[in-house]
Amino acid sequence: MREKTIVIITNADSDLSALLERSPVNTVTMTADSLKTSVLDACSAVAILGGTEEKPLLFHPRERMLVEKQLQAGKRIFAEYCGSIGHVYSEPPVSTRFERVVFTAEKQINGVLPGDILDEQCNTRIRPHDIACTFSRPILQYARGKDHSSSVVDEKLLASVSDRALWFDEPENLLICSFRMANFKRARFSPNAKWEGIVKFILEWLCEESVPISGLNAPYRFEPFQPNVPLEVQTDDTIGKAIGWFEEAGMLLNMGKDGVQEGFGTEVYADGTQRLMPSIRIDCVAEVSMAYFMHGLLTKDKRSLDISDNLMSVCFDLMQIKEQSPLKGMLRWTQEAWGVCYQDDAARVLIPQLLKCLYTGSTQYLQECADALDFLVRTTGTDGLRPFRTDNIDLTEEKIRKLSSAPARFYCAHYNAFYHGALLLAYKLTGNERYKEVGVRGLESLMSVYPNTRREYSETQEMCRLIMPLSWLYWVTGEGRHKEWLYGVTEDLKRLRHPSGGYLEWDTGYQADRSNSKDGEESTMLTRNGDPIVDLLYSLNWLPTAFAQAYFVTKDDSFKELCEDMAKFLISTQVHSDNKTINGGWARALDVDMLEVYGLPADVGWGPWAIESGWTVAEIASGLTMWRLEKELIKHYG
Repeated sequence: MREKTIVIITNADSDLSALLERSPVNTVTMTADSLKTSVLDACSAVAILGGTEEKPLLFHPRERMLVEKQLQAGKRIFAEYCGSIGHVYSEPPVSTRFERVVFTAEKQINGVLPGDILDEQCNTRIRPHDIACTFSRPILQYARGKDHSSSVVDEKLLASVSDRALWFDEPENLLICSFRMANFKRARFSPNAKWEGIVKFILEWLCEESVPISGLNAPYRFEPFQPNVPLEVQTDDTIGKAIGWFEEAGMLLNMGKDGVQEGFGTEVYADGTQRLMPSIRIDCVAEVSMAYFMHGLLTKDKRSLDISDNLMSVCFDLMQIKEQSPLKGMLRWTQEAWGVCYQDDAARVLIPQLLKCLYTGSTQYLQECADALDFLVRTTGTDGLRPFRTDNIDLTEEKIRKLSSAPARFYCAHYNAFYHGALLLAYKLTGNERYKEVGVRGLESLMSVYPNTRREYSETQEMCRLIMPLSWLYWVTGEGRHKEWLYGVTEDLKRLRHPSGGYLEWDTGYQADRSNSKDGEESTMLTRNGDPIVDLLYSLNWLPTAFAQAYFVTKDDSFKELCEDMAKFLISTQVHSDNKTINGGWARALDVDMLEVYGLPADVGWGPWAIESGWTVAEIASGLTMWRLEKELIKHYG
């Protein structure tokens, strides 16, 4: 028999209200402006759930008196995202974009340990005025640290009373939550099990009964590789879901005739929605073109091939400089950054089209590829390297001569290796010796300092970026030392393999430029070597294509085995969800011990939940399809 009654004060249904309604107590739900004295007086406890709205719940004086009466009567009150309760009142709402909460209680609660870091994504919180709070130890405290999953709880962390997130105040029957927790499931709080532990503690304290934390739909799930189902079958299913994502999530524009949107930023808001990145980037457009092309080859689907052609037309017919000038051939980065050229992004336009030419015998856009490479070569240093980007506003004829007459000394695979790969692939198709010369010289320059290349995000990323270009270097030259480089980098990477099949982020000496990023800058996912974090935006996303190309060039079954191993990992980490914006994609950061999207949220826009249409989903889908088409494609690498 349900003898206790909980009054839920809220303006909308939520995950928390649903759990309370399924609990072993009676519930009565009222809005903040419709409170009834008789109902409140008869209740056992009160749950104020303000987090269903952006603006915190704030009672009018008449209703405030009714709630305060229950508080003074000793009834348990949980106040979530409530502007003022008891003695506590708060500042206006602020974003928690670059913050996470740390479990600061002295003892574990439902498996949550002191120091555990819990991510509530891009939430909103109200900072309580410290003069209005008791100085009791909080359960959760906001912090800005560079730890992965656990932090030291010390006096420095606890010093700011206004940074508390969940705590008991005075009177002791008052439990306050300063952020929007109401929809913790749909907002993808992580780690999921630890948040369920926190929610269970809150609801059981409120109800004074055991409350099951079940019955809510998971916002996403992973479906592990099934050993009893053929790998080819599961891979084809994974590829199909990835291709479906581009249209289901609204990335593909007008059948590709207007390009493709960049993807989704890492910001998952308190209501479960996610920030869209609408830029039309040439790299994403061409990478998605490659994914549709490969899908068309695999399935014999003419529609996919047409979409691929439409997308490539955007790059070469709309976003390439055609006029006779020193800038002829330059591929514009985005419709906004119209005069910017990143050679690695430009290379990821050229490589898909050059592979299309290789695999079909077509010469479509081959001259445009040559024009783009000629522009890049004109702005390349004598060491075969290029600065990280060029801007047309600065590219006078004198500046171009200066760039081409001195070594760039920019030993970074992130920015240069794919450019060299594009040169070597173009040489195979055109026989242009200049492309071979610059491509070979550039990769030799990079490998002259390896493994101490200039790292952008991690050492892992540099290795992942090198494997495909080094494969093509050996394909072009046939030299033993170039083959040794390919195998050497591959062996170095294999040492970072996790039992899940992913390759951990690692950075010997913590040399990466993005290791010490500040808020508002791009940031690595890596906090400490050995953390179980993998990156599918800057590292692992390149490997399906890299391993496939290495196999096609060397015919070595060890690379085929790496393809298959990577396929199993990517099958197991593809997002499955009722939410069409994420179903079929892969998020940037994955904790491979927890098998959950989770990681340092410091990056300006491409944090754990970022889903990039080109760099991630398209690159992975293309590489998986290359492996599936090995018998058809390998004949082009005689």
